[in-house]
Amino acid sequence: MAYRQIKTLATAGLVAVAAVTTGAQRRVPGQRPDNTVPVTVTLRAGAEAYNFTGKATCSHAPVASIYDLRAERWTVDQSDGSRSATLALWHPASGNDLVSLALNIGNKRYSVSTIKVGSNGTVEGSGKITLAREGAGGTFTVDATAANGTKITGTVKCDAFTAAIAEGGD
Repeated sequence: MAYRQIKTLATAGLVAVAAVTTGAQRRVPGQRPDNTVPVTVTLRAGAEAYNFTGKATCSHAPVASIYDLRAERWTVDQSDGSRSATLALWHPASGNDLVSLALNIGNKRYSVSTIKVGSNGTVEGSGKITLAREGAGGTFTVDATAANGTKITGTVKCDAFTAAIAEGGD
């Protein structure tokens, strides 16, 4: 009986050492890991500048879907008090890119969306967002006009893209 207890304790010790030495992480249920990366936002909405350097979420999904249209997708979500920038670029295998941008500066909101698939979606404003890949990250270049007529230009640079987390649907 004593031999069996010693063998069980030794096995448990080896498992614990293996977990520590392999860099295993303990996850807290209900908490997502920190997926933020260094980001630089340099945008202008009319006469207002939106500049930010710090951490934000930049994600990429090689296969995603919007209104049943299969497309590759990149997103950026950055929030800094009363300011925030949310950008999405959808690249379908066939057809033009679909983009959305929501920019909040204080109490002003600027929005652009070219997302229209069949009868789904609502176009707000116009323009395009292009992505130049750079290593694990990339730089988005914005040239758009918000729904209220304000011109939005500039760049959003993500040092890296993390894997997108499925939210539901397909």
